[in-house]
Amino acid sequence: MHRQHPPPRRRPPGGRSPLLLLISGAATFVAVLVTVTGDTELGRPSVRVASAEEVVFRWSRDACEPSDAPDLPVRAFRDSSGQVQMTISHFRNRRLTGSDFDRLRHPCEVSLGSHGNPDPGRFDDREWIAATYTDDGRTVIALVHNEYQGHRRPARCPSRRYFSCWYNSVTLARSEDGGRTFEHAPSPEHLVAAPLYPYRPETGPVGVLSPSNIVFNRRDGHYYSLAHVRRFGAQPEGTCVLRTPTPSRAGSWRAWSGAAFDRRMASPYSPTRTPVANRVCEPVSEREIGGVPQSLTYNTYFDRFLLVGRAGAWDPRRRRVVWGFYFSLSKDLLHWTERRLIMETEFAETYRCGDRNPYNYASVIDRRSRSRNFATSGRRVDLYFTRFNYERCRQTQNRDLLRVPIEFSK
Repeated sequence: MHRQHPPPRRRPPGGRSPLLLLISGAATFVAVLVTVTGDTELGRPSVRVASAEEVVFRWSRDACEPSDAPDLPVRAFRDSSGQVQMTISHFRNRRLTGSDFDRLRHPCEVSLGSHGNPDPGRFDDREWIAATYTDDGRTVIALVHNEYQGHRRPARCPSRRYFSCWYNSVTLARSEDGGRTFEHAPSPEHLVAAPLYPYRPETGPVGVLSPSNIVFNRRDGHYYSLAHVRRFGAQPEGTCVLRTPTPSRAGSWRAWSGAAFDRRMASPYSPTRTPVANRVCEPVSEREIGGVPQSLTYNTYFDRFLLVGRAGAWDPRRRRVVWGFYFSLSKDLLHWTERRLIMETEFAETYRCGDRNPYNYASVIDRRSRSRNFATSGRRVDLYFTRFNYERCRQTQNRDLLRVPIEFSK
């Protein structure tokens, strides 16, 4: 079961709880007061929720097993027959399929299982499909959130604590049957981005986490994805921008160094490994977005890249941190505007008994998008997210996938 993050290293201003290191499949969010937009052409963009929430996947009705629940933001594409495929990501990954977003069914077949390799240097333990991309609807690639869970191996994790022995990487899988089944190359050929250092117990969470959608940038002919990197050793914490001219080649992805996309986040176990200093990813727009790489699209209404995710920001009028789903905009994927609130929500880290059920894992999908991968969005889109259905004030595996229409304004 993919769990929430541990407490933060620093406490943001205001708020109700010190347990505010938030995860979006794995991303960290620090609440700050942001005063610079970084894009004066946009003015003050805003958004409104257009109607009530709708349940897309109800765990009590649709789950094929207890762990069958949306545990990362959903991704979607149209396959070669015109059917919509939507991920239900967990360490046994499944999907929703149908002729459109209002007619989705949930077959119980597993599209990607987890190999459970006990060797952290193989980057092949528990695997969540985090992003999908296809040109033809037949061959589909997937960026995979790969967790080495040391706590499940007592000899490698004396404390047996999940977070203390969590070692994360991003890998690549491939489907040749329109997303029905995925496989990946033997290690390390499937490795996209790894931590700087070999696994060490009781030092986690460590690594590169939960990549966003893959989006093509027509300006430079490259494909991009945003991931979160944890602070450890020489690696700063924040949002890491990855790009490649060939998304199907795991070894072709490069991270931003602060000056160029020239950092290969290769395996620290390689006998010919690059020095640590040459594998560090330099995070972008820390004050504006923190680490918000849940959902990435190119928005045709704003003519900007649109990033959506869960975060917190200090509201001086309310004199507290407001937690919820936020959005930010960018021309180049490196410089982002001040994040703006879409909807205030409860999160697992802010939840107290009696509160409404927490949310997580936001994803924007525009059903009218002409992109096979729904990589573009317009003024009116659907916001998908997971609701955690608490029982007796405790988190369970019961999680529903919801959506709500939202509308942006300039």
